[in-house]
Amino acid sequence: KQRQPGGPSYSKSEGTCCLFCRAAMADLADEGTLVELMEEWLSGDDFDASWRECYDRACRGGGRSDRNISENVLYQTCAAVHGHLPAEGELKPLSSLIPSPDPEFIRGALEVIGADDVREAGIKDLEQLEAAVVVVYTQLAHCADILRKQMPDVAARLERGSLPY
Repeated sequence: KQRQPGGPSYSKSEGTCCLFCRAAMADLADEGTLVELMEEWLSGDDFDASWRECYDRACRGGGRSDRNISENVLYQTCAAVHGHLPAEGELKPLSSLIPSPDPEFIRGALEVIGADDVREAGIKDLEQLEAAVVVVYTQLAHCADILRKQMPDVAARLERGSLPY
């Protein structure tokens, strides 16, 4: 697997991005600062290790084939990845302005890009799971950029840690 600059992983043999991402990433990756920071994190090794670790934990005790992944495993993985957002350095705003996604947000983020309803279809395999996590976190960053533009005082207080989510 390789990373497209500013985007999700893709397989060279397929020559295309995974099913969920290509168009959605282009739509969401505007010039918003948090989207850019999120893309930087999502394209790095820390994200790769994080989502895999979170997926492993979500699967504990339930058996695992890495195919036909349940919606609950997707929800647990997405929520757990939040705990791995960078808390220091240039990427710190991600951890202060990005809330943990809930199932409703996750379904909505995937709906925006036209993905099948995970309550009915689940997730086909690990590649689609990774793509779904990328879409969810990019959408969270996009929403946080909108918050920064529309409510700068609230965003500043969140960044300083003086307001809970």
